[in-house]
This record gives sequence, C-alpha cells and structure tokens, in this order.
Amino acid sequence: MAHLIKVASNEISRSINDFASKYNLTGTQVQIIDFLTSLPEKKDIFQRDIEAEFNIRRSTATNILKNMEKKDLIKRVQVSTDSRLKKIILLPKSTELQGAIDKFMKENDQRILSSLGAFERLGFTRALQKLPEKLKTNKK
Repeated sequence: MAHLIKVASNEISRSINDFASKYNLTGTQVQIIDFLTSLPEKKDIFQRDIEAEFNIRRSTATNILKNMEKKDLIKRVQVSTDSRLKKIILLPKSTELQGAIDKFMKENDQRILSSLGAFERLGFTRALQKLPEKLKTNKK
C-alpha cells in the first residue's frame, strides 16, 4: 500500500514541479503560494501554520520560506506581540502568479479525480484526509 501511495505521490509531485519550473519555482513553493492565497486576507499566517498544513519539519519550512523570501515571493514580518513570531506576507510577485497557479491546481486535481468514479472519489478523499492522522497516532 505504501508503495502505491508513494508512486502516485511521485507522479503528482512531478506534474507540479514541471509546472513550477516554468516560473523558476519549486512545486512546494507553488503549493505554499496556493495555500496562502486561498486564506482570508485578514488571517495572520505563521511558519508553524505552513509546517502543519504541509506536514513538514521546522527546518524544512525555514529553508523553503528563506528561499521564497530570496525570490521576493513572501516577506516575513515580526509580530509586535511576540518577537519570536514572524507573519508571512505574500508579495506582488506571488499574487501575480496566483491566477496561473490556481488554474493549474484545479486542472491537476480534476485530472486526478477524473480517473475515479463518483463513489471512488468520495472514499478516496475521505481516506486521504484520515490517513496522516491515523499514521501519526499509530507511530507512538
């Protein structure tokens, strides 16, 4: 089972990376931009939110966000109430890319889901939502 999930994940990652490379980005950077632009504008987002959303370690998130800052995609701004926290703000370069990113992500999701029947889609989506949490609790 794990092998099948890994193979499917590799195909999906390859597709996103191919798209991202057209804009000199990584697939993960594209996914983070997509995530950030999907949130309400007034919601403050921090690195820990990225870590949780993408199930990545702090060091991984730090490196990705540093690279995104170097490419002028985001800016991290200290919060006055807690100097340890840095709010993530999308810069114009990211928002300009969002239309193309959103279109690609929707088409990619549709391509994935269109290979399944309606009943399979529902079960597949539910299983994927459950799986990470179940695997975490089974590790302990």
